[in-house]
Amino acid sequence: MVKFINGFCAVIKKLCYYLCFICMVLVACMMLLMFVDAFLGLFFSSRVLGSYEVVQCMLCLIVFTSWAYTQTVRGHIHVVMFVKMMGNRLRFICFTIVSLLSAVVMAFATYAVYQAIFDKMASGEKTAILLIPIWPLYVIECVALAVFTLALLGDALKSLFAIFNDEVAEDVMSSWV
Repeated sequence: MVKFINGFCAVIKKLCYYLCFICMVLVACMMLLMFVDAFLGLFFSSRVLGSYEVVQCMLCLIVFTSWAYTQTVRGHIHVVMFVKMMGNRLRFICFTIVSLLSAVVMAFATYAVYQAIFDKMASGEKTAILLIPIWPLYVIECVALAVFTLALLGDALKSLFAIFNDEVAEDVMSSWV
């Protein structure tokens, strides 16, 4: 079973790296667009049409695509000060419960965004200047939240098995600062 959990976490980690790549491309494109817009405004008194709304859409996607990657590299804040004072089993029971609650909350958020996709498709909502449809942004957001949910679920399963397996416990505790 430990082999299954490690395999599951490895697949999720790979998905998170792909999301991270999308995030990095978006950041590079956003910086280039902002530079071109500022350059044109400064030297030619002209601006890139719709640059503000494109940057706004990119920022939204950057936030959601970065959450899962940050979870896999243990970049999110974990307050383990009190958990470290508990016994081995109790600390992992608490950590499992918190991880499961986090995964459930993100699963609800993923479902809400999934429902919003169809609402935006039905309404035909578009951006103000460039008339870019909004619903594809929600699709990317939904996928990113689903991967983040799976990353949280992987951590919850790992901490559950850490209750009974010392090797997994050491792996989980290695990310606690």
